[in-house]
Amino acid sequence: MSYDPIKNLIEELGEHLSQKEHKDVVLNNGTGKQFLITPSEFKEITPIIAHRKIAFIDGGDAPIEESPNFLITINRVYYSLFQGKKRVKPKVNPRVQFYSYVVSKIYTEEGKKKVSYDTRLFPYKQEDKKYLPLEIDLSSKTESTSILQGSKLNSLGRRFAEWQLAIHVVENELDSGDMIVMDGSLQTSFKNEMRYASRLYELAQRKGVIVCGLAKTSRLITESGDPLLARVSEIAEEVSFGKWVVKIAEEVSADDRGFMMVAKFHAKSRFVFRFEILREQFNKMSPEELNSVLESLAENSQDVAMIGYPYGAIDADRFAQVRMDELGMYKGFILAAMLGIPEWKKLQKYSASLMAHDVLNGVTS
Repeated sequence: MSYDPIKNLIEELGEHLSQKEHKDVVLNNGTGKQFLITPSEFKEITPIIAHRKIAFIDGGDAPIEESPNFLITINRVYYSLFQGKKRVKPKVNPRVQFYSYVVSKIYTEEGKKKVSYDTRLFPYKQEDKKYLPLEIDLSSKTESTSILQGSKLNSLGRRFAEWQLAIHVVENELDSGDMIVMDGSLQTSFKNEMRYASRLYELAQRKGVIVCGLAKTSRLITESGDPLLARVSEIAEEVSFGKWVVKIAEEVSADDRGFMMVAKFHAKSRFVFRFEILREQFNKMSPEELNSVLESLAENSQDVAMIGYPYGAIDADRFAQVRMDELGMYKGFILAAMLGIPEWKKLQKYSASLMAHDVLNGVTS
């Protein structure tokens, strides 16, 4: 029999991914409690009379010009307001756009070569500066010599701006009982990011606004080695109701303030989502209050564009993202500005140091 590597691969992988017992727990590197994921722990999301007002926050960014020692990025943050299926008009323009650059510098400290990164922000409108983080909070240092490589610095300004915009929304748009939903989990990743997240959490708790995080994807796995969301979906096949929530863990890492669940917001949806509520708020909620939060999101999750995912989050994503077809325009703006300064040729040389791969792709593709 001839050797077929693809067939052998699929057969062997299938054996590894075979059906397991219908219970599991998430792999948790935090200190919080884990909850057994089993059909009996799933809770139905049931109808309510009055839906809560919800603000959805999202952001997008894309590099315009880059080299090993500088990076220019276009950033956007946006919020939408909904109550059930009804859009609520915001009090101000809900989209903030800004440019940023990150520049690296080499310095010596205690005999070691280190790299510092400094970020500057340039709002599209000067009055939007109040929605942006402080530049000093975006600075960082490292001993790595892979300058600007794999550091996610292109998302740094945008991520902090999402928190800052969320603070503004809670201050000016929301009241007690309303909800704010951040794109992704409530976990923080960057230096000083928790400072901004904590300001949001403290303000929201004072005003009685519920802070949530909704993640479209998750890299978490269970102790059986399966992807968390896929494993929950598998276990949910034994559940009789169409909209549900199941508790996962009080936290999955030390920098996560959320109580984590997995939820399905529409009976006909193919998707389930990681959903978090600020832990201090969740621990005070009655089952009826939790159901009200979840059903308010479920009521907003009936659009055929992506049934089972809140339309407010779809709307926020659409207006926050930087589309690929826009980048040519912004690159043109940057090039035109470079041509107007004496050092533009040097900047072009810096950028050219990263362009060879793109040119090769154009030749060989």
